[in-house]
Amino acid sequence: MAGVGKSAAAAQWAHTNKSRFEGGVLYADLTDFRGHRGVSTSDVISAFLGALGVHAPYIPAIRSERIALFRSRTADAPVLVVLDGADEPAQVRSVVPSAPGSVVVVTSRHRLAGLAIDGAEFIDLSPLNSDDSVSLMTRMVASRRIDADRMAFQQLVRLCAGLPLALRVASAGLAHHRRWPLARLVRHLSDDRERLNRLVVEGEGSSVGEMFDLAYDDLANEVRRLYRVLGLHPGSHFSLELAAVAAGLSATAAEELLESLCAANLLEEVGADRFRFHELIALHARRRADAELAAEERRDVVRRIVDWFALGAAAADAAMLGARWRLAEPDLSGWHVEFDGGAAVSWLETERPNLLAVLRAADAFGWYEVVWRMCDSLWPFFHVRKHYSDWVEAHRLGVAAAQITENPVAEAHLRNRLARAHIEMRDYSPASAQLDEAAVLSDDERVAAVLLESRGLLYRELRRYPEAVDIFRQLVAKQEKAGDDRAFAMQSYQLGDVLVRAQRADQAVPVLVAALTVATRLHNEKSVEAKVRIALGAAYHCLRQYDDARAELESAVRVTHARKEPVKEAQALEELVRVAEARSDRSLFQSSAERLYRLYAEAKNPRSAEVRRWLEADRRAEDEG
Repeated sequence: MAGVGKSAAAAQWAHTNKSRFEGGVLYADLTDFRGHRGVSTSDVISAFLGALGVHAPYIPAIRSERIALFRSRTADAPVLVVLDGADEPAQVRSVVPSAPGSVVVVTSRHRLAGLAIDGAEFIDLSPLNSDDSVSLMTRMVASRRIDADRMAFQQLVRLCAGLPLALRVASAGLAHHRRWPLARLVRHLSDDRERLNRLVVEGEGSSVGEMFDLAYDDLANEVRRLYRVLGLHPGSHFSLELAAVAAGLSATAAEELLESLCAANLLEEVGADRFRFHELIALHARRRADAELAAEERRDVVRRIVDWFALGAAAADAAMLGARWRLAEPDLSGWHVEFDGGAAVSWLETERPNLLAVLRAADAFGWYEVVWRMCDSLWPFFHVRKHYSDWVEAHRLGVAAAQITENPVAEAHLRNRLARAHIEMRDYSPASAQLDEAAVLSDDERVAAVLLESRGLLYRELRRYPEAVDIFRQLVAKQEKAGDDRAFAMQSYQLGDVLVRAQRADQAVPVLVAALTVATRLHNEKSVEAKVRIALGAAYHCLRQYDDARAELESAVRVTHARKEPVKEAQALEELVRVAEARSDRSLFQSSAERLYRLYAEAKNPRSAEVRRWLEADRRAEDEG
């Protein structure tokens, strides 16, 4: 039952009992993970793995592997999982921890009877009885007002139907109108039965809409307007900045109005300058917007919201990747938040539940150019953070939008990005199909180059090394002719990497040496240099040129450590461990493996256990020797 206090009860139980769970407490509001196809449990598991300390690059792309890793990470100590707003039993089963003594607390508007076969205990959270309702409201309403009209107070409690949310909102109305007799509020509630009449309390037949309307009617005009405007927000939560932009206000003015909404219990502050409506109140706000704002004004509000997110995504893209080929260069003069790469990723992660909602809204309104441009801006975020379900859905919307606007370059480019997601998810048939469709759309040379690169990556993953080598040789020659040093270094790296995998290290070395020569000349491109050195170290290792391998890999470790790139640093260290084993260099093995272990342990990478076993075996061998 909406508003009955399920979430509060679950949170209170979790807080009271958290000391029982040495493995920690994991919480997910499934509203944040719900798209048009329902809740993405894969994303929920990803969020839980992140909370358990597993860094994003180490979270598997495939759902079954995520579940396996989650069960592995929750096997050692009891864990409490709180799932707020589940829709079906499968959402619960996928996040059951492995350790004995673990508990999963689930709230739902549905019974989820299928969980009975899993041994679930069902608790029906009913509306408060009369005594408890009186007790709750007595704590929120001054006793002198209750004593002045006990009968009206009892009527007021009955009108709230035992719904904690309704009780709080009604009490807020009384707090605002401190001189009102209770009978006046009772009259308001009794006369206002038609609003939100579709939201009926299950089993009671009483609408909660009259309480929301009363609280709304008590607001000052400018607060009401903000309430209506925020009801048009497509997402689940929002920032102070977005509220100001949506309403066309200064941040200071918006902050004051948001405080008024919070004081009226119509809005919840969920973080520093971040807010969300309860789901019932959000619907009420939307209904008031639909009833009181003209269609053109509603459209303008949503467009301001969409444009703000699109601009933020473009600014984050610029901070993460700097100069790159984009489908359209954005004007960032209207964005006033300072971003570096880390801040950009943090902003995108915070706004992630809103990004797809905004894309869907833009699509529904027919703002198709905004859709494909925003999709293009989100590419580096998806590529780095590996939110595959978001990546795929966003790019499907982008592809459709590009088709509608008859922009074959954009369509081909976004199909290529969609193919990249499928390649990383090891879903190779859809990846190949996307590349095939993209190939016939445009003769743009830049599009052709990225499609060819993706085809090479696909062949690499399929171990079709000769074909991958041919592709990357073409790309190297093309970029060398074009004089694009960064692209030349990157494609040479790709070629060298494939040659090493194909056991053709002797051919890989000159390619990678040429790439390294160019990469070291690039401005602020140490990441490219590190990639090349790791591949070159692996090539030297294959050729048993161990000193050269060690030199390149140790250099890569220094670069990646300085740049705080733990994934690449770990790659270099793993290769160093293999070099140390090959040359029986126990000192190098121990120093590299210990550093690798610390890196993996800090990131909660499941491979830390394997590295620990390497070290333990080495120490036993040393003791026995």
